[in-house]
Amino acid sequence: MPDVFAPGNLVRIKDFQFEDGNTRDKYLFVLLRNDGGAYVISSLTTSRNKMNVSATKSGCYHDPRISTYYHFPAGEVFGDGNFSFDKETYIFFRENVRKIEVADLANYGSAADPFAVTQITTLKNEELKKLLQCVVSSTFVPEELKGELTAFKDTL
Repeated sequence: MPDVFAPGNLVRIKDFQFEDGNTRDKYLFVLLRNDGGAYVISSLTTSRNKMNVSATKSGCYHDPRISTYYHFPAGEVFGDGNFSFDKETYIFFRENVRKIEVADLANYGSAADPFAVTQITTLKNEELKKLLQCVVSSTFVPEELKGELTAFKDTL
């Protein structure tokens, strides 16, 4: 079985639990996984444009009101398959870039529901580099994470 939590993977987690206790299905990008497999650095996506930003093509945007975000246009295929988001999708690099223990993510999967954690697509190296560069350009991402992500990006 392939490593669902490998860097560059877009993963769908059924009933993802947020820090406030709420749950719902959620997509996350795995940005980095440490060599020991203890944690991933990930970022959640959203189709809710609460910041009222405008973006027309895929890629990184900088907005002085909210810092940095990445946009995926609806219907535009990316990664190594035929996947596209049905709605305009964003990653706002604020509180959503964090380390998550692999064991915690693996707990979402179960024999009763083998599709609770699903790898959707894998970003090509150039796509992953662009996403990582966008992440590290955000003023909201902690310096510790920026250092790890930059070192990883430089190896791609």
